[in-house]
Amino acid sequence: MTLHVQTSRRQACFTLAGAAAVACGGGSSPGASPTATPTTVRLPIPPRLQWEELDGYCGECAIQQASLLFGTYVSQFVCRGIIQPDQQSQLLVGVNEQAVLSALRLTSAPFDSTRLPQPQFPAYFTWVKQHLLNLHPVLIVAYVQGLDDSDYDHIMLATGVTSRGPGTLPTDQLFFNDPESLVVNARVAATLADTRTMRGNGARFEVCIPLTTCFGCAVTGIQDLSRKALPVQVAIGKAREPDVIAGAAPQPLDAVVTISKLVPGKPYTLYRYDDHRSVPTANYARSRFTSATKFVATAPQATFPAVVRSNGVAVFRCLPAGV
Repeated sequence: MTLHVQTSRRQACFTLAGAAAVACGGGSSPGASPTATPTTVRLPIPPRLQWEELDGYCGECAIQQASLLFGTYVSQFVCRGIIQPDQQSQLLVGVNEQAVLSALRLTSAPFDSTRLPQPQFPAYFTWVKQHLLNLHPVLIVAYVQGLDDSDYDHIMLATGVTSRGPGTLPTDQLFFNDPESLVVNARVAATLADTRTMRGNGARFEVCIPLTTCFGCAVTGIQDLSRKALPVQVAIGKAREPDVIAGAAPQPLDAVVTISKLVPGKPYTLYRYDDHRSVPTANYARSRFTSATKFVATAPQATFPAVVRSNGVAVFRCLPAGV
């Protein structure tokens, strides 16, 4: 598969330092021991494919996938356009991913390794695992065989985990979407990490999480000061959006909007925003929405069909009537 080198983070911003020792094979956190019954969490986030131009849109595609879980479709074009309208500055974890997520009215939590000793992978994997157990998808980074960026070469999305106990255990399993493939990857912790040389696990696997210094960002939810917005998820019928950078024409994409935790018999409004800058965090009924669909819940879950512009954005929020 073709992956693209990410511009060095040291040139763009700063380098984090940090976290708990482990051998190149992955290892375990000090004191970690397996429990009798493993816990598995798999988030309903199917893989999507990145665009290849301009050093690759892997980070933008990863954010696109995570955003769908929180009621937002955003094209790779819009993701990068938030950083720079001319598309020349790519999305980098640890540099500008939080600015993009915040612009999309999503909340996030970065991996902070500034006070952690190196190698950081055990602490990092434990952090990723905890966010996944809390139902938060996580932007993770990787070295790629044959590439040479000092920080990382590629961005992916962690979507699930099998945890066999607290901390990081060699047999804990991580599920992740690589934007270069429509296959969900699954690897145990002992096979995930390597150094830049890629001579350990990297001799067997094309991508490995950096062993020494790690970068990541969990997407934790939506910005909602009202605290009344219900969970909304968007599913897109196609796994690939037309690549407008390569000259493809934008197309309408069929979508399904699913709302959960409804109370049967109560009235609600589903708001749609086709400009992320118009999405409010409160007072939705008085906001600049594109459309508002009123309905009375007949079950704890409801679905609505939608059509979104492939090169645009569509944000959905569901609130009790009048909120």
